[in-house]
Amino acid sequence: MMRNKTWTLLTLLITATFIVSCGGPATPTVAPEPAAEQITITWATLAGFYTDWAEEVAKEFEQKTGMKVDINKIEYPSMYEKEVLDVLSGTGAYDIVTWNVSWKAEFAENGYVLPLDDYLAKTDPAEYQFDDLATVEVRTGGLWKGKIYGLPYYTFTPSMMYRCDLLEDPGEMATFKGKYGYDLDTAFVGTTTYQKFHDVAEFFTRKKGEMLKGEVLDHDFYGIGLMAGRHTQNADEIFTLAWTNNGDVLNADGSPGVADPAYVQAMHTYVDDLLPFAPPGSLSGSYDFVVGQFRSNLIAITGPFYLDQWPNAVKMEVEVPGTELCIGGLPAGGETWAGPFTLGINKASKHPDQAWEFLKWITGPEAQRKFALGGGSTVRLSILNDPEVYGKDRSLTGHFPALADVLDHAGRCWYTNFLWTSFDAKIYEESSQWHSAANSGQMSVEEAMGGYAKRITEICGGNCPLVLEGVPKQEANCEYSFDPALQMRKP
Repeated sequence: MMRNKTWTLLTLLITATFIVSCGGPATPTVAPEPAAEQITITWATLAGFYTDWAEEVAKEFEQKTGMKVDINKIEYPSMYEKEVLDVLSGTGAYDIVTWNVSWKAEFAENGYVLPLDDYLAKTDPAEYQFDDLATVEVRTGGLWKGKIYGLPYYTFTPSMMYRCDLLEDPGEMATFKGKYGYDLDTAFVGTTTYQKFHDVAEFFTRKKGEMLKGEVLDHDFYGIGLMAGRHTQNADEIFTLAWTNNGDVLNADGSPGVADPAYVQAMHTYVDDLLPFAPPGSLSGSYDFVVGQFRSNLIAITGPFYLDQWPNAVKMEVEVPGTELCIGGLPAGGETWAGPFTLGINKASKHPDQAWEFLKWITGPEAQRKFALGGGSTVRLSILNDPEVYGKDRSLTGHFPALADVLDHAGRCWYTNFLWTSFDAKIYEESSQWHSAANSGQMSVEEAMGGYAKRITEICGGNCPLVLEGVPKQEANCEYSFDPALQMRKP
């Protein structure tokens, strides 16, 4: 890139000197070579507000480098298929691809993306600040066989959200304590359990005409919002329950764990203890459905829910007067789906070096700070923990202190065999039909999980091979207690 610019400048200087000395025409007779700005880097990424931010930041990159960035917006359900097809066809339509953490092993093991270690080694550490990235996000999103194949730029790591105006209402608190024997406002701060999730969900499920916070309801109200539809977001909820219950998708020998007692019990918690208190339509709903329930004054709490949705969910406070949204802890805290969206370079890219320059920029400190100030859930700890960022606009960054705490705990305490087999993407995509069958009652929990276990064995051709090179296990003592001081309260 620099060589082309230098040659173009040299050509223009020689031509200008000739014109001045000979009294020639004002227009050069030899056209300059094509400039570097004609190189276009194409990035396949998620459609939505993520892309809106990226387009603005990409303009700055273009101004700095002269390269063009074409952002290809893809809806999440079709992103995996489109990216894999492009890689396998070798067309190189995408220079940079985005992946969910559960696709990492397949992309890396099959050589769909290039390792980034050499690029990182040549990068000024003070410029990129690699150690500022949350360890758990780098490990789960980019590490494979000791090499880094991708860098995280966004996290959907869950904790939970709830209506603190309801849980702190004196009348509701008194009634709740009389029924359940503990204080309602402590249900999601300090140490909690999924039994408390059930209690609160049950308690706040009300019919039209009943009282809520001293007022008569003009519509049915529900205790909990869940993503129980037939899609992989539902797996994020259920996997989190299973990990908390000491279950896993795969056992240590690679055999399926989804039909084992710990996982089956977690599935029963979801189906029997939580789902009955969710609104109608939950069996087809996803995260935007849950956000809409908050903003429509329909639910009191979420299950394990993506903290990146805070800027969307907190709009409830404007749209439903008198409400307040808070973040609370999940049982076991870091036993959660600590998941990033990660960027890597397509092996078929025609411009891998230039793609690296953009990847480095979009995941780097400057661009990530702009992303964070716009409400994006960055994975850079210095930004998440910066009072000048999270204190600037609660409606955009009010989730940052809690997110930083969850990521720290997950980095020390969260481990799953599921992420360390190259079949994880197929296992993940397979999850939706079996979880949905149990959620809907089409099958019993035991039947559905037995079917899921059989399919995992078929996908792997036996026990799934686990690759654990350089993968640390969780600490022995991983108790977690959510600190309410991490909540950014409504002014």
